[in-house]
Amino acid sequence: MSRTRNMANHKRGICLIAIFWASVATHHSVATADNYPTKPITIVVPFAPGGSTDIQARLVAKGLSERVGQPVIVENRPGAGGSIGAKAVASASADGYTLLFASTSSLVSEPVLRSGGNIDVLKDFAPVTQITDMPFVFVVSSKSRHAALDSIITEGKKQPSALTYASWGSGSAGHLLGEMFKQTTKTDSLHVPYKGEALGIADIIGGQITMMFFTPVNMAHIKSGSVRPLAVTGVKRMSELPNTPTFIELGYDGISLPMWFGFVTPVKTSATVIKYLNKEINHSLSSPQFVQAAKTMGITVVGSSPTQFTERILTDAKLVADLARIANIKMDN
Repeated sequence: MSRTRNMANHKRGICLIAIFWASVATHHSVATADNYPTKPITIVVPFAPGGSTDIQARLVAKGLSERVGQPVIVENRPGAGGSIGAKAVASASADGYTLLFASTSSLVSEPVLRSGGNIDVLKDFAPVTQITDMPFVFVVSSKSRHAALDSIITEGKKQPSALTYASWGSGSAGHLLGEMFKQTTKTDSLHVPYKGEALGIADIIGGQITMMFFTPVNMAHIKSGSVRPLAVTGVKRMSELPNTPTFIELGYDGISLPMWFGFVTPVKTSATVIKYLNKEINHSLSSPQFVQAAKTMGITVVGSSPTQFTERILTDAKLVADLARIANIKMDN
């Protein structure tokens, strides 16, 4: 059984949580709570500047720096769905001075779907805290004949070859949600992967593609009237879209893969430093600047314990692995 399958095995994974934290407690690295931090901390963002991931990381960096009295530097290391930055942090010194600002993409989709194996999350990293959850919005062109979700589902059952859905790449959250949509609604449609979310949105607006799951960061397209929201993922409606129902409200509770974000460190970072980082990062999430930015982006502020974040990673890894098996989803190396 591969490392990917091992991570996806939920029962074994829950047991690993206890083993993992026991091992962390016995590995005390350079930094301790008594002298940490004494120099700048680096947050590695495994995506390009300017996106929601980068914006969140920089807001946390500012708040964290103010709390700990040391510079907190954001370093962008984009590429390979987040795995380049992830591997850089996994190989860094386990002293608490290098953190990975991770997401569902870099800690779940990449390790589970890429057959070559890039990282083994629970062997390479120590989870610190989940900071936010981001729902997705299911949209069509404002010119589309589909004014409601049931209209698309009806067509997907009668003329499946007529439907297409865009994503920002094979294995991306948009791709996985598209496959969840097909499985849950018992419809079919053609996946059209793009090299970026903006490119897919452009073809949705132009009417070349039927539908797409996109992130709330792109809310401006809804406000301008160029796309029409039909549903949102998650358990409650978005405050920015109070008139758009959730898939659960519409009777489809199998379409859910929130994009979460959080911090991890190299696995042998001492438990005392992890506890310190958890406390200070979670405190920084309550700053007015972060709360306002999260609201603007349609993101829910979470804040969690290291154990809760570990459980979330394992749960979503199993979800993605099960979907990948059913839908035969793989990523090229």
